[in-house]
Amino acid sequence: RQLNTKQNVTKPLTIEKAHANDKHNRFCKQNDIEFSDSNLIHQVCTHKSIKLHHAPTNERLGFLGENVIQLYIVEHFINKVPPEHLRNKIKLYTKDLNKLGRIGINLGLNNLLHWTPANEARMIKAKEEGQEIPPSGEESVTGKALIALVGALYHDKGAYAAKDFIHKHILSAENTLFK
Repeated sequence: RQLNTKQNVTKPLTIEKAHANDKHNRFCKQNDIEFSDSNLIHQVCTHKSIKLHHAPTNERLGFLGENVIQLYIVEHFINKVPPEHLRNKIKLYTKDLNKLGRIGINLGLNNLLHWTPANEARMIKAKEEGQEIPPSGEESVTGKALIALVGALYHDKGAYAAKDFIHKHILSAENTLFK
């Protein structure tokens, strides 16, 4: 499916709706996630680069998720690090989208994303010319989706579900990703 008929270069990295539902259901089952509204996981995976006016994006859920992550990062580290280092911990766990993206990739979240890479034309040209392919931004977009997933969990299932997910998947990466 193309977004813009004038530009044949940019095709969204998305999956057909029926196939998407299967993938979303498998992802949720594999990661012990259950939503009361099955459209919520689709929204989590829809980046604003997809210009579909009828499809809600993950921005609002991301806003909520970032604040929820901040809350539980502060709660986790409040007595473990000096106050002057607490702000750095918060930034590390909420602003480093590439590290959060790696967590999302480990969960398989990147396989569900609906987005259009900003530099896709450059990637195609580099590949054709045998040059080094620039990064697609997949880790960053997956990081945003992971944050939105936390927001969706908080919104749909409550504080305990979000906290459990953060501890299980984000804080558990403390020694490997967030040094």
